Amino acid sequence: MQDYHSLDQFLRDIEPRMRGAGPREPVVFHHLLEQTVEELRVAVEELRVTQEEVAEALETSHAARTPEEAEAARLRDAFTAAPFPLVLTDGMGMLLYANAAAGALLGVRPPDLAGKPLAVFVAEEARKPFRTLLNHLSREAAPRACTLTLQPRARLPLEVEASVWPVPESDGMSFGWRLADVTERRAEEAGLREQTAVLRATMDSLPEAVAAMDLDGTVLVWNRAAAALLGWGEDEVVGRQNPAVGDEVAAVLAAVRSGARSEAAAPSRVAAVAERREGDPLPVELFLAPLVDAGGKARGTVSVIRPAAGGAPPEQRWTEAEMRRVLLEGATVGTLADRLRDGIAAGLHAGYLRAGDRLPSIRDAAQETGIDHRIVAGAYRRLSAAGFVEVRYRKGVRVAAPPSECDPELGETAEWLAGVLEQAAGLQVRVPGLPDLVRRWTAAVPLRCACVDATTDARAALCHEMEHQWGMQPVPVALRPGADGRRELAEALRDADLVVTTHFHGHELAAACQAEGKPLVIARLSPEVVAAVEECVSRRPLTALVADPAFGERLRALAGGAAIQVVPASEHAAVEQLDLDTPVLATLAAREQVSRKLRLLVPATHFVAPVSVRTLARLLVRANMLPRDARN
Repeated sequence: MQDYHSLDQFLRDIEPRMRGAGPREPVVFHHLLEQTVEELRVAVEELRVTQEEVAEALETSHAARTPEEAEAARLRDAFTAAPFPLVLTDGMGMLLYANAAAGALLGVRPPDLAGKPLAVFVAEEARKPFRTLLNHLSREAAPRACTLTLQPRARLPLEVEASVWPVPESDGMSFGWRLADVTERRAEEAGLREQTAVLRATMDSLPEAVAAMDLDGTVLVWNRAAAALLGWGEDEVVGRQNPAVGDEVAAVLAAVRSGARSEAAAPSRVAAVAERREGDPLPVELFLAPLVDAGGKARGTVSVIRPAAGGAPPEQRWTEAEMRRVLLEGATVGTLADRLRDGIAAGLHAGYLRAGDRLPSIRDAAQETGIDHRIVAGAYRRLSAAGFVEVRYRKGVRVAAPPSECDPELGETAEWLAGVLEQAAGLQVRVPGLPDLVRRWTAAVPLRCACVDATTDARAALCHEMEHQWGMQPVPVALRPGADGRRELAEALRDADLVVTTHFHGHELAAACQAEGKPLVIARLSPEVVAAVEECVSRRPLTALVADPAFGERLRALAGGAAIQVVPASEHAAVEQLDLDTPVLATLAAREQVSRKLRLLVPATHFVAPVSVRTLARLLVRANMLPRDARN
């Protein structure tokens, strides 16, 4: 018998023989039964021998496989059993093979994936970049890493990180893909980035210098106020030993390391002498406290650094080269006076210039610009007549004092309240949010404030701050030339309780405000904005998004302003090309015109410098203390 079919046929032949035997003697029947059983034993034995022959043949067949075939079989098994998603595609992105993990990721059984384009599982908005990737892969045939947005069957889209590598074959090139679902990780990272940005913005908005160190004295946090106070930029100190204050902080760190919790747990206040970046000493007060993690274990210290009495922080100053660049670069015969006037106003506005500062001499300006010295002298005379400069005999050309601001006299109690408002503004505590007693002295009478400037950006910033910080009723007033412009300005000043402007227009508004009997406040640009711009341009170019290009030219007057690229918000193509991961300096007026969510260099800050805050506080208190007809 050769197989089981023969056995089956044998049994079929036996069955009629046994039925046809009829009634016979028991001996005969017994003999037939023994014969049948014996034949069955022979058949079973033949089947066993046949099975052994088949097994031996299979073993011989496996042994006859080449080592390459055996290796390929092992690799296929490893591919299939891999715990992470793996797929194999041809050069056009058609799926050739997918393991079980890939099928689970895409929501399709692996056998059903073969022959389908991988692109059908890519989200529609991401298919164009995916096809571009396939083109690059077919040309370069080199390993690559990329991020894909996949759309599995009957599931929400997910973000995956893909590693792609070429797989050479005899008839072309295939590509292996390893896919890793990073949707949850990306969401966590986005949340962490947002928290970090909020914490960073909070630290940088603090008016006082703050530094944090680990137990070895390495700086972990260095806010913008610390950079402005001590001159050391964040990139110069983070990750290194604190170069400004050492011994006092080291003593607290040593106490924390030694486990002296009783000494280190409570904040301590010590007097110290910090060293500025320029090398000059600065008396300071340090308020030190342990930096404690969530488990209550001390990891370092946090210090608030305040200038001691008489130890005011250094003020911004132009270098000689920066002054010449802002005042003279690009000036022609026809624009020299305007260039000088705008440059001086920008310097006063940003705090680089002060009354009495020496400006380039007539001879130096002539040599720098190549303009005849008589024309330069004429330009300085025009500026002198306008009140911007003073030409002093044997003392050169000096910055003239800006128009005097209104500074009302108050009684002792009202003077105290004005000081409270000044301190609240320094801490970014808004006046409308103060307790009822203060509110009665600040918000009972709404003040109409004319916010005057030639640029949309400055007007919007002034109006926003006057309304939200001071609770006033701002009215934007644009300066226009001609008789109509003067008439509109006069009407605006007549209806206003006070006027807020910038150094660019202080001189021309001084006489008009005096004639109308209106208080004038000249707002300087906030030092926080200046410091943020200077810090940024010292490391990389900065993009400024503005509503009015004229305001962008003012920003170029900041130190390092040559590295500022001004983008008007009206140029939609340029706005769409902005890198969302790079901080931009965007004005309030520009942000209102742009729908994109940008990463801001200065997320939250005041436009008006603290030097003008005291005057605004006094005017606000005075207006609420006196009847309207007695305020002027």
